[in-house]
Amino acid sequence: MRKATLGNAAFALLMINCITFEASAAEPKGPADCEPPGSALKAMLETEYAFGQKAQTSVAGAFLEYLAEDSWVLNPAPAPGRPIYQAAKESKNALEWYPTVGDVAPSGDLGFTAGPWVYTNADSGKKAYGHFLTIWKRDAACQWHAEFDGGISHAMPKIAEPKLLPDQAPVSATEHPPANLLAQGAAGHAASDFQDTARRDGIAAALRTYGRDVDFIFFTDEQSPIDGVWAASQYLRDHPPKGAWKEVALGRSADASLMYSVGELTDSGQRSTHAYVQIWQYSPKVANWGLRVLLINPLPAPKAKS
Repeated sequence: MRKATLGNAAFALLMINCITFEASAAEPKGPADCEPPGSALKAMLETEYAFGQKAQTSVAGAFLEYLAEDSWVLNPAPAPGRPIYQAAKESKNALEWYPTVGDVAPSGDLGFTAGPWVYTNADSGKKAYGHFLTIWKRDAACQWHAEFDGGISHAMPKIAEPKLLPDQAPVSATEHPPANLLAQGAAGHAASDFQDTARRDGIAAALRTYGRDVDFIFFTDEQSPIDGVWAASQYLRDHPPKGAWKEVALGRSADASLMYSVGELTDSGQRSTHAYVQIWQYSPKVANWGLRVLLINPLPAPKAKS
């Protein structure tokens, strides 16, 4: 989750060649007999804090306890999560984090958290800093597990961000998307249109059209999180990542109000240049899906063949 998890401070945290979300006018099918939807965010945040508490005694053990069986992480490219931590060696290095942002779909089965992390080398005392981004999914037993975990690294923050505590969990303004939009495949159209616009006019221009106005967040290495579509588009205009979008993981909530895509940008030689994560959220204000979170991290150049 947190880029320094395996002891490397440079370690990790659009769209799809073709996105097809199954349209359904049926009622959302979330896990049965769990807490009411309004309490789902609180339950997810409680899991996030329990995850962080577990990491105080065993970082690898914490990830193996909370990562879903089919989870993905940034390493620094997207990779299946559990094998990485199964192979990880324990150390006395410390990894700490807490959430400052979080939201859950009205169906109560998919959500995300983000916030700062600090990694301390036990031998030197040196610290590395960054932000994590985690996508959570609730199973049929009402347990939350991390479907995706990644992050960015950056300089030491100038100020500490306030924690988002479970008892302070806000009530999401997101509503169930109406059946007619689901039947029309509007969710998939928004995502694929973003990709087409990014390919044609650049990601900055695509973001100005498809980013959510009030709560968009952009993550990229060596930069503190950038809030707001305008500021993020200005950054992307001056630092434009290029390439074709290659998706490796895709998911959505039962009511399709929250969706995510994880993948890589590839150059003309099919070599990966960046890792990316997108989180899309339905907005009743505009009756459409908007990009809520975007993470784009440059990947190391491939090693030359000897």
